[in-house]
Amino acid sequence: MFRIPNSLSDSLYASTDEQLLDLRNRLEASGMADGTCTRCPMELRLKKTAESWSCLIKIRWVYQAENKRFDSVREEAFGEPITDSCDVEDRVRRAQKAVLNPSKSSLTFLHGELAKDEANELKFSRNIVCIEVKGRSCPNLSLMDLPGIIRHTEDDDSKLVQLILETVDHYISKKNAIIIATITCKDDVENQEIVKKARDHDKEGIRTLGVLTKPDTIEPGCYEKYFKIIRGHSHPLRLGYYAVRNLTQAELLKGDKSARKFESSFFQSLHWKDLPQERLGVPNLTRQLSNLLIAAIKRQLPGIKKEVVIKLREVTDRLNSLPPPSSGQPRFEANKLVGAFVRRVESAMEVETSNMHLWHQIQPHIQKFCKRIRETRPNFKIDTAANANDPNDGLILSRTITRENISELIQTYRGRQIDGIIPYQAFRKLVAECQKDWAHPAIACLSGIADEFLEYLDAEIRVIFAPYPLLASKISNTVRQLHGELHMAARARLEDMIIPMEIKLPPYTWNQHYLISNRDHFRKQPVQISQTETSFNRRYPQPVAPPIAPHDDIRELAAMIRAYIKVSHKRFSDNVPLTIDLVFLHKFTEQLHDHLAKHLGLVDRKEDVDLEVLMEEDKEIATERKILSAKHECFTKALEELDRFL
Repeated sequence: MFRIPNSLSDSLYASTDEQLLDLRNRLEASGMADGTCTRCPMELRLKKTAESWSCLIKIRWVYQAENKRFDSVREEAFGEPITDSCDVEDRVRRAQKAVLNPSKSSLTFLHGELAKDEANELKFSRNIVCIEVKGRSCPNLSLMDLPGIIRHTEDDDSKLVQLILETVDHYISKKNAIIIATITCKDDVENQEIVKKARDHDKEGIRTLGVLTKPDTIEPGCYEKYFKIIRGHSHPLRLGYYAVRNLTQAELLKGDKSARKFESSFFQSLHWKDLPQERLGVPNLTRQLSNLLIAAIKRQLPGIKKEVVIKLREVTDRLNSLPPPSSGQPRFEANKLVGAFVRRVESAMEVETSNMHLWHQIQPHIQKFCKRIRETRPNFKIDTAANANDPNDGLILSRTITRENISELIQTYRGRQIDGIIPYQAFRKLVAECQKDWAHPAIACLSGIADEFLEYLDAEIRVIFAPYPLLASKISNTVRQLHGELHMAARARLEDMIIPMEIKLPPYTWNQHYLISNRDHFRKQPVQISQTETSFNRRYPQPVAPPIAPHDDIRELAAMIRAYIKVSHKRFSDNVPLTIDLVFLHKFTEQLHDHLAKHLGLVDRKEDVDLEVLMEEDKEIATERKILSAKHECFTKALEELDRFL
């Protein structure tokens, strides 16, 4: 096959059958002999350079066992560069041997005697032997030599036949391939599968031409059969057929000009001189291939440009997604990154529209806390139409208090007080019973928020400090230290002030208007006495056969309890989240920059902190940026070149 080198895709190819005509051993006398390329594809890459002739053999590993592709293609050099063309054939045979025995190290076959009778692990491989030829007289050209298509093997190996067919199909099916169907004059043209395959994949016939090789092997009386093919009268192809004469090794050794004279003289002989001379010889074939390449290039330029634009956009987007390269000033860079991190945390605390993720994570913990506090309200079973709860609040309350429970408390703490005066201690006991479980939800709320906040901080650190893993680790440890200190400070504030304010102090509120308004509201609810025994535990001293307290007293105490619990639970539901916000989250944000600056030595240098070491960029990111930058430059230049032709 034959290709214009291109960094975008496979570009233009031409595939051959049987052998790569005489072109493959003529082009720089590469030294490849017949049959060496029947066991695997071989790619010949020619490049014009100012240096003297050299050849490097490589193996491209594309497939593993059972014909499965590797995750990534690997191309490895097989030996040092060759400077004598006579050594190429031996090196190619050794490389092919390595390809056919993949379980062994390829270096095993580089030196020493090759066992001719030793069986190979594989009969055929889709891995590729690459021959890179450079020199002053080399054209910029790439060719792929494919195996001849077979239908049967000696041992009737159908898998081998299918594998070869799949390999040929893989290459010649590409729309940017130029197919060179080579047929030796020793074979029956009617049985050449490559021509049939070419027609299947190139129905328009715009990228297939035929080449007859070994014309000096035509037997007397058989010339006309092949002449009809060259003239286009038999087995026609849209691009026609060419004939080239294979050069002997002795002719090749006499040099390029002399070798071409042998071919020219042959086609001037009696049998060949009356044929169209533009269809004979390697120079004419090369000229036609050049024309086909130019035509193919013109067809492909718009598509190539489109592909370049897409690739350039992809590379640019990926480059822009990477952190910018370091300025070489570690203290300045560290300060800049710390500032960016602090601003991100501040915007999260301010719940800016662009940074609401943290609030969305914290909010469910506050809502759960408020719900658990509301659920501690007592469920008074003294009314017929409704509970003491607000209608339609959907809560499952934690305790039930009946008429008997309230009556017992009133009688227990009344002493010598006359009826109509409700003992204050009975009110306090019922309030304490309702508030006794408030501490745990408050601490659980703080812990949940602290965990969410730490997870948010870790995520921001991973993003902002990604290019500098050592700095990221230092930042993470420093942030966790401040986070832990303020978490404990917030817990202490809750345990020492906010929670005791509700469960240790006597019940009180300065919001008297709201309290009285709710008490009056609860007084007005309809009443039906319930005598049901409840789950409310009797924890108080009980006189023998206590009288039942008047119903008005029971109703008055129940209304007051309900009103006060409503006031206090709203107060507590505000105070806990606000304390967490102020003492933990807000103070963390206030102290973050100074805390990081102190521990990193950004203001006052610290002997135990080496910023140059901490600011060493992640090697993977640096390598990726370097590769992407090179691709960006390549695609930009390619686009500039394409714009010159379009």
